[in-house]
Amino acid sequence: MVKIVAMCGSGIGSSLLVIMGIQRVLKKNGYNEQDFQYEQADTQTGKGLAATADIIVTTPAFENTLDKDGPAAVIIKNLFSEPEIEEKLIPVLKHVLAKKKE
Repeated sequence: MVKIVAMCGSGIGSSLLVIMGIQRVLKKNGYNEQDFQYEQADTQTGKGLAATADIIVTTPAFENTLDKDGPAAVIIKNLFSEPEIEEKLIPVLKHVLAKKKE
């Protein structure tokens, strides 16, 4: 199971749309949705969820709130761009999955 946290300012609207985009990108790339757990979070909640997350997806505006020793971070400039989500998330996901197999 890979836990992905979508973190935005309030943890409501944008993060939900990002999760929907992530789900479409993962499906397009042949991943099984059952292998993932998703959480929406504001920046404060995201810090707490980071303890159990494998990947945090956020924007450059919130990048400085992330712990450098925390989970893998995917920084997306346009949260609604599925090509950008795919370009940045899939390599990180492959790395996370490889580490989980070790």
